[in-house]
Amino acid sequence: MAISKQRQAGFTLVEIAIVLVIIGLLIGGVLKGQELIYNQKVKSTYDSFRQYTAAMYGYQDRFRALPGDDANATTHGFIVQAGDPGIVNGNGDGYINGGNIWCRNAADNPNSEVCQANYHLRLSGFITGQGTISSTHPFGGVVTLNAPTVIPAFTAPSAVCWYELTNGAAQQIDLSYDDGRATTGSMRGNADYTAGNATNPNAIAATWSCMTN
Repeated sequence: MAISKQRQAGFTLVEIAIVLVIIGLLIGGVLKGQELIYNQKVKSTYDSFRQYTAAMYGYQDRFRALPGDDANATTHGFIVQAGDPGIVNGNGDGYINGGNIWCRNAADNPNSEVCQANYHLRLSGFITGQGTISSTHPFGGVVTLNAPTVIPAFTAPSAVCWYELTNGAAQQIDLSYDDGRATTGSMRGNADYTAGNATNPNAIAATWSCMTN
């Protein structure tokens, strides 16, 4: 009786090489996409600085005062809708006080200058949003406009501060728009995000990262 032998089919080296190339391209595409998404998040975070700065200068030009610090905010004819918080005047000392307040919700220090700064800007049409609540940034924290008193030896009438910005994001913004150091220049942190970025860029070393207007 004759016994037939079946020939086993397999992949050639060329076919395996093609598959590996395709897998490499797919992985490279995913990584590139993640990089683009991350860079867009950093850009959007910095854009909040530009938006708040433009809004602050617009308010100053119109009312001759800093939002939040405005001692005459209740006299500007702002229209408060039913259920919205009350307008509170600032003390007019030339600083937006309340640097360690982040205005997470309507009940979070609504009468403070830093939270009222959000409200004054919204009532005057310079930014959008709800009441005294801070805007958020793409890394999960909030954005405030205030004097950066949370950062030692960093004195300015106003700054845009990001709460809980990752080391990598803070360092990338600092490198792009300042001197690349968390302890000097116009952008600083209440902890050294520059050093933190070298070991863990996705962690949060500085609870607050601020850039002066």
